[in-house]
Amino acid sequence: MNESSVSIFRKKKFLLPFFSAAIAMSVGALIFILPPPLSTQLYETTADQYQRIELSPVVSVELDENSSITVTNSEPPRVEIIQGNTYFSGNSSSAKTNRLEIITGNVRFWDMGANFSLQTINNSSNIAINSGQLEMIIGDQSRLVLAGQRIDFDNNQVIEESSVVGLEIAPWRRALTN
Repeated sequence: MNESSVSIFRKKKFLLPFFSAAIAMSVGALIFILPPPLSTQLYETTADQYQRIELSPVVSVELDENSSITVTNSEPPRVEIIQGNTYFSGNSSSAKTNRLEIITGNVRFWDMGANFSLQTINNSSNIAINSGQLEMIIGDQSRLVLAGQRIDFDNNQVIEESSVVGLEIAPWRRALTN
């Protein structure tokens, strides 16, 4: 054997361990780079059943009978309204990076420290703000919804806007306290 073939043999001898170590280090680095998977919890109520869910130390949601939502374990939590009546209360952060996200159909809301009710039946929904404000996004349009406003909407557009007083917002909640 000549000297060049011995040199190639030595190089090949170290290629497999080198690439094995490189692959192992790459997989180890990906574990720290990739975020943990999101899990989703389903909450449902049946007839004559009501439920209160603490989303964080400062935000909670109440479900009326025959209502269902999903909540992700992200920070802050993301809530999807599947059907029924919900009432959100608390003091979500107004910082854009830490706001509660609420989804119903194709419509997204970003909580900016509001107490509000959201009702979804089939593809029709309405939101009524008791206090605070929300950012509402339908398609590529964004709008601010303020206290005292009620908005009826579907997955594509706002149908009607009106004023609302506190007693008209989520009247089913008053039955719980009596």
